[in-house]
Amino acid sequence: MQAQSSRHILVVEDNAQFRRTVVRMLESAGFAVTAAQGFCDAMQAIESSNAISLMLTDLEMPEGTPHGYSIAASARRQRHDLKIIYMTGGVGPDNFTLSDRGATVLLKPFTAETLINKITVEFERL
Repeated sequence: MQAQSSRHILVVEDNAQFRRTVVRMLESAGFAVTAAQGFCDAMQAIESSNAISLMLTDLEMPEGTPHGYSIAASARRQRHDLKIIYMTGGVGPDNFTLSDRGATVLLKPFTAETLINKITVEFERL
């Protein structure tokens, strides 16, 4: 597979096992990857690396913590050019609203092929 290391992806996922799986999928496809458990880790990664060009964030986070939309909004305030893909295991009205607004929403569970295709499309968007 073609090297994608110039495309650095931040994965924000509270489930450690799923986060590791997604990181492995992306690294196997040649992407540089940084993993974050939640809001604080994600903001630290965004502040410390200008190389991150796409954030892949879970929408649902543990109660009492910022959800994926808030994480993405905060990250975009610092990095206006940051591409965002939302992941979710639920199919609810909020997810359709995001899709209607042009946001990319990836439904869990997904295959490595589906993940890489979504990311490739997002990188090709203007």
